[in-house]
Amino acid sequence: MNTLINYGVYKKLFAAFLFALIYTGNLYSQQDLTINLMPIIPQSNYTNPAFKPTPKWYIGFPALSSFYIGVGHSGFTYRDAIRRRSDDSLVLGMDDMIAKLGKTNYLSANINEEILSFGFKQKKNFFNFSITEKISFRFSYPRDLILLAWKGNGQFIGNTIDFSGVGINASCYTEYALGYARDINNKIIIGGRLKYLQGQANVYTERNKANVNINEDDFAHEAQTDFLVNVSLPEDNNNDGFDVVKYLMNSPNKGYGIDLGGSYKLNDKFSFGASVLDLGYIYWKSDVRNYASSGSFTFDGIDINQFLKSDSAGNDEIDHILDSLADIFKIEETKNSYRSLLTTKLYLTGIYSLTPHDKVGLLIRNEFFNKSIHPALTVSYNKWFFNMLSATASYSIMNRSYMNLGFGLALNLGPFQTYVLTDNFYCLLAPERTRNVNVHFGFNFIFGYKIKKVGERLFQDTTPVKNKPKF
Repeated sequence: MNTLINYGVYKKLFAAFLFALIYTGNLYSQQDLTINLMPIIPQSNYTNPAFKPTPKWYIGFPALSSFYIGVGHSGFTYRDAIRRRSDDSLVLGMDDMIAKLGKTNYLSANINEEILSFGFKQKKNFFNFSITEKISFRFSYPRDLILLAWKGNGQFIGNTIDFSGVGINASCYTEYALGYARDINNKIIIGGRLKYLQGQANVYTERNKANVNINEDDFAHEAQTDFLVNVSLPEDNNNDGFDVVKYLMNSPNKGYGIDLGGSYKLNDKFSFGASVLDLGYIYWKSDVRNYASSGSFTFDGIDINQFLKSDSAGNDEIDHILDSLADIFKIEETKNSYRSLLTTKLYLTGIYSLTPHDKVGLLIRNEFFNKSIHPALTVSYNKWFFNMLSATASYSIMNRSYMNLGFGLALNLGPFQTYVLTDNFYCLLAPERTRNVNVHFGFNFIFGYKIKKVGERLFQDTTPVKNKPKF
């Protein structure tokens, strides 16, 4: 019978994993919070389909109207993980790093590229359409996994190692969205957006419950699992080359989604908005694999010392270990179609008009993922300069981080608009302390825009004011 595996073995096994976390530990998932208070940018409507952008009509520059990238980590930062000793050498501060972890932690990345977009106002109505390529990735892991890697399984003798929460959820899909908003009266605007989704690739951890108990008498491992991972990845089954364009345009993985929103004008100073985004799913049936493990298992551990001591791990050694794990946990493979849900988001917004050129906003954003709520709070200030420049400064609390200083700029040169935003430029000043990094930029052609008069409804053009830009 194998006794406890030496903790040094675990350290080597997780070395690459820890390296990836450390050097992306100052990042997190998609937020895009600052754009909410910039109605001159047509894409601000995506945070609430009832928010009418300032331009009367717009056309996005093809493939460059909106590009977003955001990455991050909810656990430790680089400063938590790396310490500088008195001799100026760097060491891995595992204890400090572990102290910053939550029970479940997330490593995430998102990329959105808008291929085509346009919109226009018609009396009390607003219509818009967009085609966007979206890639999302989220890896979740529990604190116990890092504890096991660092101090071995000796610390868990007589106790349970909780691996619940481990999982990967990643998707690549195309979104076709048709939006509509309408004035109900002089106080209320409602809006919605219907989405047709075409999925290209997906990894979806549908169930992720697992724990291991180490018996204090004979060190036997007793595991309980209820795990299901679904995979839909394109394959070249005919060995004649994979046609990427054909697959993107004719993917058999279909889905549907909806955004709903509303805005309310309380008085001449205060306006409020609420929206629910990404209610929907994608049904995956192309090149599908399902991997499941469910039940209770007893095993003596796996001797991987020879594998870890080897300078180069061959395919045979890797296959042997994977086969051993599959045998122990009785992993079953099937080919059943499945459905993955979109990550739903809730936006609550309050806006106070100081002057025709100055607004203050409060945004509460909640993202629903893995049966839990991931909140963010943003306070922002927007101002018009020189009738062609709109600027926003923001401060956000998100992802267990309190140092997120954002900004946004929109420059309008006649009908041509360029903009750039980030929810955290603090990462440029102190990257070693930061968990969140994102940037959003693009180019549009906008027409019929003007600065609004205090007292008008939320994001609505009606009365001209002095020194307004108009085209």
